[in-house]
Amino acid sequence: MNEINYDDLSDMESELNLPKGSLNRIPIYARTPAADAIANVMEMERKSIFRPGLYYIVLADLTGNTKFNKEYGNAHADIRVQWFHTSAIQAIGEIDISNYVTFNKTIGDASLLIFSSIKDVINWSNMFSFKLEDFDNEYEIALYEEQLDIPIKDKSNIEKQIKDFTLKARRLVHIGEVSYIDNNDPLSLAVSQTFKMEKEFSETKLGCTEIVARTINPILLDLGYKLEENKKIKIAGEEEETMSYYIIKN
Repeated sequence: MNEINYDDLSDMESELNLPKGSLNRIPIYARTPAADAIANVMEMERKSIFRPGLYYIVLADLTGNTKFNKEYGNAHADIRVQWFHTSAIQAIGEIDISNYVTFNKTIGDASLLIFSSIKDVINWSNMFSFKLEDFDNEYEIALYEEQLDIPIKDKSNIEKQIKDFTLKARRLVHIGEVSYIDNNDPLSLAVSQTFKMEKEFSETKLGCTEIVARTINPILLDLGYKLEENKKIKIAGEEEETMSYYIIKN
């Protein structure tokens, strides 16, 4: 890969289907590790060959963005979405990947990823949480030091804005056959089902469907994790409700 121009990352954003400007408002000291991690993901994707087959489908959805947008305006809400997506892909580049993974695309304030190993899913989810916290801190610094090129609604109430900005992600793991219509558009009933189910899960825990739970349960103990029941949910295309779970650390 060519040397990264940390002041002009539009090509990188375009290639990974990140929202335009995702990296532009990140302070330069924080942008460098983000860009390096994303470059690592791009290199991994160049070396991998996608083969249609059975994969873990992961949907991460940013919570509370409509409310935040209404109160603080489009510009600050855009930063929230951009940094959310950046965190999702940066997390891939900062873990040791054991098998196939691709950051598939962004859909509004949600990110879609495809994995072939549940170990990678769990490691990514943990790192994703750390990255979200990092960007929460960056936003606090940016507001207090007036680093953003957009106005602040009420400078006397910055602490509330920082709290409301907090990046939280619902994340759901489903499983199914996946193929691609083109390079960025996965064709799968399971992908469609995942989008319809994700709001049944919490803002912070990593959730999964029952079919995933049955698949991964034998190896979770070795990874130091266990399953916690969530509630019964309806999967589109299925006649009966099925149990859902959270993947939690022992």
